[in-house]
Amino acid sequence: VFSNIQAIDHWNLRYFKRYEVFSLAEQTAQIKANMDIAQKLGFNSYLLFQKDAFEELLTWGGKHEPNEELKNAVQEAIDYGKSKGLRLYLHSNQFQWPTDVGVDYGDSDDAWTVFENAMVELIKTFPDVAGYQVTGDETEGQLDTKEGLLRFHNLTARVLKSDGLHRIALMRTWQRCGFLGMPEQELGRGDEPNLIYSIKNTDGDFRIPHRMDTDYIRRGVDGSRLLVEFDAWREYETHNIFPLYLGDYWAPRFRAIADAGITNIGVRFNWNSGRFHIGDKNRPYANLVNLYVFSRFARDPYADPDAILMDFCRKHFPEGSQAAFDMYKGTFEFIMHIYYNNGEGFLHHGGLKRRRGTPVNLDQVTLAYNKMKQLIDKIPDTNQYKADLQKYALVISFLGKIAAGHKDAEAIAKNWRRLDRDSYDELDAQEASKWK
Repeated sequence: VFSNIQAIDHWNLRYFKRYEVFSLAEQTAQIKANMDIAQKLGFNSYLLFQKDAFEELLTWGGKHEPNEELKNAVQEAIDYGKSKGLRLYLHSNQFQWPTDVGVDYGDSDDAWTVFENAMVELIKTFPDVAGYQVTGDETEGQLDTKEGLLRFHNLTARVLKSDGLHRIALMRTWQRCGFLGMPEQELGRGDEPNLIYSIKNTDGDFRIPHRMDTDYIRRGVDGSRLLVEFDAWREYETHNIFPLYLGDYWAPRFRAIADAGITNIGVRFNWNSGRFHIGDKNRPYANLVNLYVFSRFARDPYADPDAILMDFCRKHFPEGSQAAFDMYKGTFEFIMHIYYNNGEGFLHHGGLKRRRGTPVNLDQVTLAYNKMKQLIDKIPDTNQYKADLQKYALVISFLGKIAAGHKDAEAIAKNWRRLDRDSYDELDAQEASKWK
């Protein structure tokens, strides 16, 4: 059904010289660990969702000194991916380059020339790169007209194949730019054949209350022109600290994607953090389940999610597969009650950095945690992951209690810090005092 099954890496090699927590070597190792999983699960491409790091890979017409360590890391990722049967894509925002290029971002002849030359340099520097994705909005130098945006991405597509090799240009912006028109009427019309539009499966951000994007995932679109993205790690909920099983949530979306004839899908392995990475061999009980579910739906988008989940549980919880099955099925309600107030999110990207709405009440948090704890407690004590599941369910309840304005929020945060420093840092628990 799907010709391109893509792993999306939203963290590794993304921020230039932000190596204070995870070194360049550690990030490269995470890429390889992710690629090992991707190969086993049947993926065939891998996207490095770079940002400012991409600027440091090129000379930009001889005006900039590229970073050789970063270049070597990217080449190492390309080579390792090839050994695993994974075609590697790079990414950047539109019209973004180092200041020493001496040309302002924007819709000018000089800017167009700089970008076109950079794409030529890209495929000369990394001839084995499979493609390049450009974020067309939320960026510096944003083009806010249909003509400008389509010109930008079609130029990218033409240059990528200008040496005679087939590469794909991914345009990551369609949902936000309404001026592009109706997808069933205009998607892909007049575009280069190697230009694909990358969208999210959700209507908006990857929050679980958000409905499927039925504007684009529907019969009548040119499905060969779309890549639909999913998020397994969970940017807005849990950060892979505690599982959020999405099989039941994703099942109707995969069926709709297949019915629409869409042939490209991708899933995020992470989001802006090297902590709690989904390839950690010591934590297969967390959101690895979503990668497994994604891979099975990629093989059969009409598969029964319960059968898929039970297969996963039998592998990782052989002595308590039914109890684990029930626990995973309960995670969606647990997380919804902690993170959302009547379907509205109130946390900044799943953490306590700042509030973005009205939190849930404390009773709701307590009831949700008690119910989840009972499900985890039914897993046999012999299972090696039970203690971690109990620990991280408690962590999520700490987050919920602090956000709900518990009178002892700072004391809860101190207990959290003693219990698990990594999740404390990951979810910005140092900001507990702001929620009282």
